[in-house]
Amino acid sequence: MDAHPEDLDEWLARLPKPSAAEQFAAIDAARRAAAEAPIPELSIIPSPDFPYSFTGPRSGTVRFRCSIGCGWFHDERPDLEEWRPPPVPLDPEKASRVLSEYAAERAEQRRRRIEAAFEDHFERSHPGR
Repeated sequence: MDAHPEDLDEWLARLPKPSAAEQFAAIDAARRAAAEAPIPELSIIPSPDFPYSFTGPRSGTVRFRCSIGCGWFHDERPDLEEWRPPPVPLDPEKASRVLSEYAAERAEQRRRRIEAAFEDHFERSHPGR
């Protein structure tokens, strides 16, 4: 049986919608959790640039330039990363947790990859810095 987008839209429209009180409670819980979250770990990764237009063949490329300004850069293409579907249980509470853990794992892998590129660059081009 083929799935059509209109079938999915129809199915999603039939799902129960949270009440205003439930939506507010979720937003309030997220705000409290954010206030209690630990301060992010310091990183050697500078702020990225987006050097290509959004309509070109290289759109989505994220560029991290050497913080010393030597002209070196490291490009990342998040849209070309190896992707595997995360295991999604049927329970919505577990699905949210699993998807969050999966996103955190991918972000950690990306962070390690970018930091390793910068460490290698600094060892080769800027020893002692």
